[in-house]
Amino acid sequence: MLNYYPLDDDPIIPWRSYLYIPFTFVKEGLWVSRLRDLSKFMVGPLIFIFLSILPPLPWVGEAAATVNAPFITAPQISLGILLWIASWWITEYIPLGLTALLAPLLFASLDLIKWSDALRSFMDPIIWIFMGGFVLAKAFQVWNLDKRIAFYFSTIYKGKSPMLKAFSIACIPTFMLTITGSITASTSLMYPIVLAYLVSTGFTRGSKFAEATMLALGQAATAGAMFLLISTPPNLVAKKIIEEYFPNITLTFFDWFIVGSLHAFLGLIISWLVVFKVIKVEVKEIALDIQLLSEKRKSLGPMGKGEKLVFSIFLLTLTLWLLPGILSIISNVNPQLEPISTAVRSALPEVLPAVLALFLLGLLKADGRRLLTWEDIETGIDWNVIFLFGGGIAMGRALEQSGFSEWLILMITRLGGEWIKNPWLISALSAFLGFIITYPASNTVSSLIVCPLAAALARGAGINPIPAVISAALASSISSALPSTTPPMAIVYASRYVKSWNMFKVGMISDLIRLVLLIILEPYLADILLMTKGLKII
Repeated sequence: MLNYYPLDDDPIIPWRSYLYIPFTFVKEGLWVSRLRDLSKFMVGPLIFIFLSILPPLPWVGEAAATVNAPFITAPQISLGILLWIASWWITEYIPLGLTALLAPLLFASLDLIKWSDALRSFMDPIIWIFMGGFVLAKAFQVWNLDKRIAFYFSTIYKGKSPMLKAFSIACIPTFMLTITGSITASTSLMYPIVLAYLVSTGFTRGSKFAEATMLALGQAATAGAMFLLISTPPNLVAKKIIEEYFPNITLTFFDWFIVGSLHAFLGLIISWLVVFKVIKVEVKEIALDIQLLSEKRKSLGPMGKGEKLVFSIFLLTLTLWLLPGILSIISNVNPQLEPISTAVRSALPEVLPAVLALFLLGLLKADGRRLLTWEDIETGIDWNVIFLFGGGIAMGRALEQSGFSEWLILMITRLGGEWIKNPWLISALSAFLGFIITYPASNTVSSLIVCPLAAALARGAGINPIPAVISAALASSISSALPSTTPPMAIVYASRYVKSWNMFKVGMISDLIRLVLLIILEPYLADILLMTKGLKII
């Protein structure tokens, strides 16, 4: 069945927006739809078949021999599997998590990785950090703690400036709520609150202020993706890749503050300013009327036992996540504390707080019910992301064991020469690739593809891969010009308050400024991180 819902005065329609909003913009025949679906299905497998029957490409055999691969074209076959999976991820022909199962299915069947190693990736310790973040966000929702935080920040500003009003009611609460571990959840919560405020104050569809406020909401969530290690999957992808290259190194939550928090705050301010520079709002002042939000805030009443317990568990989890990193920094200043720091790192792996949070939320009771029922836990965990991430880990391990990474290194060293050995250039190239791929794909998919490549690029150049991997992951979370880039932009676009052309203009200007700042600043921030770890760039 064909749906056709054209948007008035909306001249540019993003080609992938139908993946996120429940209507199709272009009226088309059934045969065109089927042909499009067939092309989505066939492109990946055809690339895989082509690379499988093609004679060995240059340096493939040498790379395969280096890692004792089961057959000479293993790196080439691995490239075919990577492109197959990437094509289905980008087109979202089937759910992302289901596509991720191709990684163990194909790599293990071809003996490029053991079945046990491939499937173990789906229960990697970092998966539990994901689940810890998901259940904390669910607990905030169940006990209305997220609403209390949102209403609190929404009523702080009592002035009349449209820019500052949008900043206080949409940007700050959304940005701060990313501490719950999900930019999607923070946007989903703030969306109805901001919408209720706009409607109650008479700003309906067609209002420039309403459009700017909605855009600022999505942009704030996108900026918040860089704030914490658990704010968005690409951050944890970077952590996983780095720790696989350096088994003795742990990228802690505190470490992420060094490399990510500055970009998060810069992104928040830049995107907010760009929104109101591009969209000329129709009002100069907004009447001081926050009665609606104040009443809703008061209607929540004082914090109950459940809210206090959830907030306490959140603070405990965050403290345990930050403690090893803080002690590590202190021990570098005062070497006498090194034994304590080492003991805490050993006794407190980052997976422990996540599992503890999940256990306590399911164990403790308030007001006659558990903080989270088992059904709450099941529905709170995004299993599509879990499978997607597990498949990405399996693919990364298989690409390493099959010789693909070695093949990439050989191509870099043989073709790139000295110019490719510049650390700044490697980080810039990694950031650019991560940024570009998020336009046809999601930020998670982009990081799963680019972060391992960034590490291989750095290894091929003989430099530390940490700056390149972090740059790739952060750049994967920048793009915001299309609804398809991140769920927050899809949510605000689906409101129909936002015209796609304005989203595109605001997004491209904001994204390019943030990308340039990332390329300039990240190598310096990464150097600070390396110094705290006692590592060198080369």
